[in-house]
Amino acid sequence: MTPGAGLDLTDVAELLLDFAVPRFGVGGAVFVLERPLTGPPDSGGQLIVRRLANRFRREDGALGSSALPPGELVAFTADSHYGQVLSGAGPVRFAAMDQAVMERIRRGGRQVLARYNLFLAVPLAARGEVVGLLMVCRMGTAAAYTDAEVDAVGALAARAGAGLADAAEIARRRRDAEALRRGLVPAEPPVPDRVEVAWRSNPAPGYLVGGDWWDIVALPGGRTGLVVGDVMDHGPGPAMLLAQLRAAAHTLADLDLEPAELMGRLDRSAAALTGGTCATCVYAVVDPAEGCCTMTLAGHLSPVLALPDGRTHVPALPAGMPVGLGGGQFGQARVKLPPGTVLALYTDGLVESRTRSFTKGMLALRSAISGQHGALAGTCDALVESLRHHEDDVTVLLARIPA
Repeated sequence: MTPGAGLDLTDVAELLLDFAVPRFGVGGAVFVLERPLTGPPDSGGQLIVRRLANRFRREDGALGSSALPPGELVAFTADSHYGQVLSGAGPVRFAAMDQAVMERIRRGGRQVLARYNLFLAVPLAARGEVVGLLMVCRMGTAAAYTDAEVDAVGALAARAGAGLADAAEIARRRRDAEALRRGLVPAEPPVPDRVEVAWRSNPAPGYLVGGDWWDIVALPGGRTGLVVGDVMDHGPGPAMLLAQLRAAAHTLADLDLEPAELMGRLDRSAAALTGGTCATCVYAVVDPAEGCCTMTLAGHLSPVLALPDGRTHVPALPAGMPVGLGGGQFGQARVKLPPGTVLALYTDGLVESRTRSFTKGMLALRSAISGQHGALAGTCDALVESLRHHEDDVTVLLARIPA
């Protein structure tokens, strides 16, 4: 079996060092290119690598890695020994670490590496492309690396290359998705004092980024705009569309447009996006002074009102088509929102699944939210915990005019 098959990036590196150290040296390290090379860098180019794992003999004889911590990013020049290996020159034997490389390593690491005088670096490759390198080293009067040992270490690296490449690609995608997810999370919203809000938004299992979005916009006169939307599909592509739609919706809401007019403009904006998109959306404007809420829908599920007396109500709103189709007609409706009433905006992941019909899901939602008079954050948690079916993204946004 290829070393590291099915393991994560760190596991692959540690397993590789299990084979290499101390069999081929009393020290060793595994590096992976942070980004695949698109072509050979020039002599002054930089190769950014991540040190995945290393083991070096300490003065007390034990193996350790504290002086050269795993996970650290390091830049190698293309003409360094490491750079040559990563650029496709094949295995390289050398007696001392390059001065330029040593200068970029923290002091404790330089002291460790200075004790070694025999180095062998071999490429880790997959599908014909170098993805990293394995380095082993010896010290003192140890014998120099023979051609047979170079072949043996190279064969070991070749077996591990595919597993390392797969694990590295998965790790890169996770980092990219996590960065995208952080970028999609709205900043702490400036909610007026006269409106309570709480929310929860979770992507579908297996995805770091979902297709749901929500936003809260402070409006003149102490009013609050609430947006919940759902872009079809999951993953980075739909998430980028989501980011554009959320930005457009926030900008339009900040203009203090009537809800129906906002939805019409958002529809035209979505239709103009490259590649096109289709998303459902609900926009509600809560007015504490008037004790009411004005709402519009674009193919989205109607909000639910949980009244203080325990009853629930689903207001009749003009349905409207999803945004992104272009030329849609949208209406709006104004409903009473007495103090203490909870307004629930949500996506279909909260109420629908392959095993639960929409009708049953709505009944479950109305039952779960009826009589909820405590903290809205706790109500959000209770709804997600009791209703979520782990098949789709789930977003719920609750608002209340305090009694």
